[in-house]
Order: sequence, then structure tokens, then C-alpha cells
Amino acid sequence: MTEEQLQALILYDITVWESYLPYLAAQIKQEIAFGVFAGLSEEEILANVTTKALTANQLETIIATALANYSRSVTYGVMQEEPNDVLYAYIGPIDGRTRTECLNMGSSQPLTQKEIINNFGQEVLYRGGGYNCRHKWRSIGTRVKYAKRFYNPDKAGALLQDD
Repeated sequence: MTEEQLQALILYDITVWESYLPYLAAQIKQEIAFGVFAGLSEEEILANVTTKALTANQLETIIATALANYSRSVTYGVMQEEPNDVLYAYIGPIDGRTRTECLNMGSSQPLTQKEIINNFGQEVLYRGGGYNCRHKWRSIGTRVKYAKRFYNPDKAGALLQDD
């Protein structure tokens, strides 16, 4: 991976946090306003901010998403170095929690990078299906073998039919 690609990853992580910060700021303002209105002490307001503005589940989602996006971004960087005819499969769990867009990508046959971009857009290569997405594109050349539980377009298609 080149230095330019690493810099792009750093900038990407910054954009993830920047997209969350306005929400977090609004939550903090709300807790401060409530605390002042209710006559709470500084300590009580601070306790409310730290417990209500960012729950453990939200923090877990942010961290899981950032780590998965980093992994997908590294894969995307590697994709740039591979030949144009390399095929990729969308891998990860296919279950009742899987989003429709992930089911669509998971139900497709292996695709080249150009076909992925044409069918689903470029962003899916480094963001997957969005927050908490458990999937990524993986080269299925001779270097990688896949298991049916991770790559099963028929199951993804069947789950799409159920919706």
C-alpha cells in the first residue's frame, strides 16, 4: 500500500467521525440545556452527558464500523494493484440482520471491480452496506477459498424474496 493510499485511509476515518460529531454535539447541548433548566450541578450535568450522549451500544457500533471500514479500505487499496479481470465476492454473514443492500450484493455472482462499481457504486468497496456492516468484497482467485456460510448468493437471494 502506498503512502497516498494510507493518507486516504486517514482522511476517510476523519470523515466518519465528522459525520457523527454533529449528532454528538446536539446530544451534549440537549443534556446541558436540560441540566441547567432542571437546576442540576456541573457534576450532574457532566454525568448525564457521559452516560446519555454516547451509550455503550453506540460506541460499540462506531468502533465496529470504523474497524470494518478500515479493513474494507485496505482491501480497496489492494484491489487497485490487482489486474482488471480479478473477480470478487461479497462475503460475510447472511442472516435475518443482513440489510437489503448487502443481500443484493451477496446474491450477485462474483464481479470485477468495474462491475461492482457499475452495479452498486464505488462507495460499497470501502463502506460496505453502512454502519455496523459485517461484509466486504474479497478476491476469489486461487489465493482465497470461500465457505458457503460466508459466500452464498442463493441464500441471500432467498432472504431477499422473503422481504
